Amino acid sequence: MTRPRTVTHAYRMPGGWETLPHRPLTAETAHALRDEGYTLVRARRGWGNSKELSLSHYTQQPAGAAPWSDADIRPSGSSAA
Repeated sequence: MTRPRTVTHAYRMPGGWETLPHRPLTAETAHALRDEGYTLVRARRGWGNSKELSLSHYTQQPAGAAPWSDADIRPSGSSAA
């Protein structure tokens, strides 16, 4: 099982990148950040693995839907088949 990604920064216009309190990147976190106007997050897994991810990847997946096909964009806490 892969480590969950941890959100460190989020992006919105206007304002640009903002530092956030570190928290796991889950579907619930993504929905909350989208509701606050953020569109992208920087999320890390481990020491050198940091990525910029669109929150739309996390908010498009309805609850109970088919598993994510790409483990790298699958929200933490969801399982792959």
